[in-house]
Amino acid sequence: MIKTRWRQQGNSRADFGNVGDELTVCDQDVKSLKYKDLRAVCSQLKIRGIKNATKYQMIKKLAFMHQVKTRYGKASEVLESSPTRKDPQCPFRLLNILFSDRFAEGFSQLGNVASHSELDTGKATNNQLFWEGVQEAFQGQDPTIDNLHFDDDEVLQDLHYIDFTKIVPHDWKKLHSIWKQVNSHYKECLSCFTTSGTHSSNFFDFCEGHLETYYLR
Repeated sequence: MIKTRWRQQGNSRADFGNVGDELTVCDQDVKSLKYKDLRAVCSQLKIRGIKNATKYQMIKKLAFMHQVKTRYGKASEVLESSPTRKDPQCPFRLLNILFSDRFAEGFSQLGNVASHSELDTGKATNNQLFWEGVQEAFQGQDPTIDNLHFDDDEVLQDLHYIDFTKIVPHDWKKLHSIWKQVNSHYKECLSCFTTSGTHSSNFFDFCEGHLETYYLR
Protein backbone atom coordinates (compact mmCIF):
# COMPACT_ATOMS: atom_id res chain seq x y z
CA MET A 1 0.00 0.00 0.00
CA ILE A 2 1.14 3.50 -0.75
CA LYS A 3 0.59 4.56 2.85
CA THR A 4 3.04 1.90 4.03
CA ARG A 5 5.62 2.90 1.40
CA TRP A 6 5.21 6.53 2.44
CA ARG A 7 6.05 5.74 6.05
CA GLN A 8 8.90 3.41 5.14
CA GLN A 9 10.50 6.12 3.01
CA GLY A 10 10.23 8.55 5.93
CA ASN A 11 8.57 11.25 3.89
CA SER A 12 7.66 14.31 5.91
CA ARG A 13 6.90 16.35 2.79
CA ALA A 14 5.56 15.72 -0.70
CA ASP A 15 7.70 13.26 -2.66
CA PHE A 16 6.53 14.45 -6.06
CA GLY A 17 7.91 13.78 -9.49
CA ASN A 18 6.97 13.81 -13.15
CA VAL A 19 6.90 11.20 -15.86
CA GLY A 20 6.31 13.22 -18.99
CA ASP A 21 3.31 15.41 -18.18
CA GLU A 22 1.97 13.07 -15.50
CA LEU A 23 2.28 13.93 -11.82
CA THR A 24 3.67 11.14 -9.66
CA VAL A 25 3.83 10.63 -5.92
CA CYS A 26 5.90 7.83 -4.38
CA ASP A 27 6.92 7.04 -7.98
CA GLN A 28 3.33 6.30 -8.97
CA ASP A 29 1.07 8.19 -11.33
CA VAL A 30 -1.52 9.84 -9.08
CA LYS A 31 -4.29 9.05 -11.57
CA SER A 32 -3.57 5.32 -11.16
CA LEU A 33 -3.88 5.36 -7.37
CA LYS A 34 -6.92 3.86 -5.73
CA TYR A 35 -9.30 6.10 -3.86
CA LYS A 36 -8.17 4.91 -0.41
CA ASP A 37 -4.51 5.37 -1.35
CA LEU A 38 -5.16 8.94 -2.46
CA ARG A 39 -6.88 9.61 0.85
CA ALA A 40 -3.86 8.17 2.67
CA VAL A 41 -1.47 10.44 0.77
CA CYS A 42 -3.62 13.52 1.38
CA SER A 43 -3.86 12.60 5.06
CA GLN A 44 -0.09 12.22 5.36
CA LEU A 45 0.35 15.62 3.71
CA LYS A 46 -2.23 17.11 6.08
CA ILE A 47 -4.41 18.32 3.23
CA ARG A 48 -7.77 19.32 4.62
CA GLY A 49 -11.19 19.20 3.06
CA ILE A 50 -10.96 15.63 1.73
CA LYS A 51 -13.62 14.04 3.92
CA ASN A 52 -16.18 13.96 1.11
CA ALA A 53 -13.81 14.75 -1.75
CA THR A 54 -13.93 12.80 -4.99
CA LYS A 55 -10.85 11.19 -6.49
CA TYR A 56 -10.65 14.00 -9.05
CA GLN A 57 -10.77 16.66 -6.31
CA MET A 58 -7.98 14.98 -4.35
CA ILE A 59 -5.82 14.79 -7.47
CA LYS A 60 -6.41 18.51 -8.01
CA LYS A 61 -5.29 19.22 -4.45
CA LEU A 62 -2.12 17.16 -4.94
CA ALA A 63 -1.42 18.89 -8.25
CA PHE A 64 -1.84 22.25 -6.56
CA MET A 65 0.59 21.30 -3.81
CA HIS A 66 3.11 20.19 -6.44
CA GLN A 67 2.68 23.52 -8.22
CA VAL A 68 3.31 25.43 -4.99
CA LYS A 69 6.36 23.33 -4.14
CA THR A 70 7.79 23.84 -7.64
CA ARG A 71 7.20 27.58 -7.57
CA TYR A 72 8.17 28.39 -3.98
CA GLY A 73 10.31 25.43 -2.95
CA LYS A 74 7.94 24.39 -0.18
CA ALA A 75 4.63 22.68 0.06
CA SER A 76 3.71 21.97 3.66
CA GLU A 77 3.49 25.66 4.56
CA VAL A 78 1.31 26.74 1.64
CA LEU A 79 -1.74 24.54 1.18
CA GLU A 80 -4.95 25.19 -0.67
CA SER A 81 -6.95 24.81 2.52
CA SER A 82 -4.60 26.76 4.78
CA PRO A 83 -5.64 30.21 6.00
CA THR A 84 -4.31 32.88 3.67
CA ARG A 85 -3.85 36.61 4.10
CA LYS A 86 -5.24 38.96 1.49
CA ASP A 87 -2.55 40.87 -0.42
CA PRO A 88 -3.19 44.27 -2.09
CA GLN A 89 -3.50 42.74 -5.57
CA CYS A 90 -5.97 40.00 -4.58
CA PRO A 91 -9.28 41.90 -4.93
CA PHE A 92 -8.21 43.33 -8.29
CA ARG A 93 -7.26 39.91 -9.69
CA LEU A 94 -10.56 38.56 -8.37
CA LEU A 95 -12.59 41.33 -10.04
CA ASN A 96 -10.75 40.70 -13.32
CA ILE A 97 -11.83 37.06 -13.13
CA LEU A 98 -15.45 37.68 -12.12
CA PHE A 99 -16.04 40.10 -14.98
CA SER A 100 -14.04 38.16 -17.58
CA ASP A 101 -15.69 36.55 -20.61
CA ARG A 102 -15.32 33.16 -18.96
CA PHE A 103 -17.16 33.99 -15.74
CA ALA A 104 -19.30 37.10 -16.34
CA GLU A 105 -22.44 35.25 -17.44
CA GLY A 106 -22.34 32.73 -14.60
CA PHE A 107 -21.53 35.52 -12.16
CA SER A 108 -24.59 37.49 -13.26
CA GLN A 109 -26.79 34.45 -12.62
CA LEU A 110 -25.71 33.79 -9.04
CA GLY A 111 -28.75 33.57 -6.83
CA ASN A 112 -30.86 31.82 -9.46
CA VAL A 113 -32.32 28.37 -8.80
CA ALA A 114 -29.53 25.82 -8.56
CA SER A 115 -29.09 23.34 -11.41
CA HIS A 116 -29.61 19.61 -10.97
CA SER A 117 -25.86 19.01 -11.24
CA GLU A 118 -25.20 21.42 -8.38
CA LEU A 119 -27.91 19.83 -6.27
CA ASP A 120 -26.59 16.34 -7.04
CA THR A 121 -23.05 17.28 -5.92
CA GLY A 122 -24.30 19.02 -2.79
CA LYS A 123 -22.55 22.23 -3.81
CA ALA A 124 -25.52 24.49 -4.36
CA THR A 125 -24.97 26.31 -1.07
CA ASN A 126 -23.00 29.54 -1.52
CA ASN A 127 -22.68 28.72 -5.24
CA GLN A 128 -19.72 26.51 -4.42
CA LEU A 129 -19.27 25.09 -7.92
CA PHE A 130 -18.98 28.58 -9.39
CA TRP A 131 -16.52 29.75 -6.76
CA GLU A 132 -14.40 26.62 -7.12
CA GLY A 133 -14.04 27.53 -10.79
CA VAL A 134 -13.03 31.04 -9.77
CA GLN A 135 -10.49 29.56 -7.35
CA GLU A 136 -8.94 27.49 -10.13
CA ALA A 137 -8.63 30.58 -12.34
CA PHE A 138 -7.29 32.68 -9.47
CA GLN A 139 -4.50 30.21 -8.82
CA GLY A 140 -3.50 30.09 -12.49
CA GLN A 141 -1.71 32.62 -14.65
CA ASP A 142 -3.48 34.50 -17.41
CA PRO A 143 -2.39 37.82 -18.98
CA THR A 144 -6.00 39.04 -18.98
CA ILE A 145 -6.17 38.47 -15.22
CA ASP A 146 -2.69 39.57 -14.24
CA ASN A 147 -3.00 43.06 -15.75
CA LEU A 148 -4.69 46.15 -14.40
CA HIS A 149 -7.51 47.45 -16.58
CA PHE A 150 -8.25 51.19 -16.90
CA ASP A 151 -4.54 51.92 -16.29
CA ASP A 152 -4.99 55.33 -17.91
CA ASP A 153 -7.25 56.39 -15.05
CA GLU A 154 -5.50 58.95 -12.84
CA VAL A 155 -6.76 57.37 -9.62
CA LEU A 156 -5.77 53.82 -10.59
CA GLN A 157 -2.26 54.93 -11.55
CA ASP A 158 -1.56 54.78 -7.83
CA LEU A 159 -1.65 50.98 -8.18
CA HIS A 160 1.63 50.84 -10.09
CA TYR A 161 3.35 49.30 -7.05
CA ILE A 162 1.09 46.22 -6.96
CA ASP A 163 2.41 42.95 -8.37
CA PHE A 164 -0.58 41.44 -10.14
CA THR A 165 1.35 38.28 -10.98
CA LYS A 166 1.84 37.36 -7.32
CA ILE A 167 -0.63 34.58 -6.61
CA VAL A 168 -1.93 33.97 -3.10
CA PRO A 169 -3.51 30.48 -2.91
CA HIS A 170 -6.89 31.49 -1.50
CA ASP A 171 -9.56 28.80 -1.36
CA TRP A 172 -13.03 29.45 -2.79
CA LYS A 173 -14.48 30.48 0.56
CA LYS A 174 -11.84 33.17 1.00
CA LEU A 175 -12.43 34.48 -2.54
CA HIS A 176 -16.17 34.56 -1.91
CA SER A 177 -15.52 36.51 1.29
CA ILE A 178 -13.27 39.02 -0.51
CA TRP A 179 -16.00 39.63 -3.10
CA LYS A 180 -18.66 40.12 -0.43
CA GLN A 181 -16.49 42.69 1.34
CA VAL A 182 -15.76 44.66 -1.83
CA ASN A 183 -19.37 44.53 -3.01
CA SER A 184 -20.75 45.53 0.39
CA HIS A 185 -18.52 48.59 0.53
CA TYR A 186 -19.36 49.43 -3.08
CA LYS A 187 -23.09 49.46 -2.28
CA GLU A 188 -22.50 51.81 0.65
CA CYS A 189 -20.45 54.18 -1.50
CA LEU A 190 -22.96 54.03 -4.35
CA SER A 191 -25.76 54.97 -1.98
CA CYS A 192 -23.87 58.09 -0.92
CA PHE A 193 -22.87 58.90 -4.49
CA THR A 194 -26.46 58.80 -5.76
CA THR A 195 -28.00 60.63 -2.81
CA SER A 196 -29.84 63.79 -3.78
CA GLY A 197 -27.74 66.90 -3.15
CA THR A 198 -24.38 65.20 -3.73
CA HIS A 199 -21.87 67.84 -4.80
CA SER A 200 -19.29 65.61 -6.47
CA SER A 201 -19.45 63.69 -9.73
CA ASN A 202 -16.28 61.75 -8.90
CA PHE A 203 -17.20 58.34 -7.47
CA PHE A 204 -13.78 57.99 -5.84
CA ASP A 205 -14.64 60.84 -3.46
CA PHE A 206 -17.05 58.42 -1.78
CA CYS A 207 -14.75 55.36 -1.70
CA GLU A 208 -12.88 56.29 1.48
CA GLY A 209 -9.61 55.59 -0.30
CA HIS A 210 -10.54 52.01 -1.26
CA LEU A 211 -9.16 51.63 -4.77
CA GLU A 212 -10.75 48.19 -5.24
CA THR A 213 -14.18 49.80 -4.73
CA TYR A 214 -13.41 52.41 -7.37
CA TYR A 215 -12.07 49.66 -9.66
CA LEU A 216 -15.36 47.79 -9.36
CA ARG A 217 -17.25 50.93 -10.36
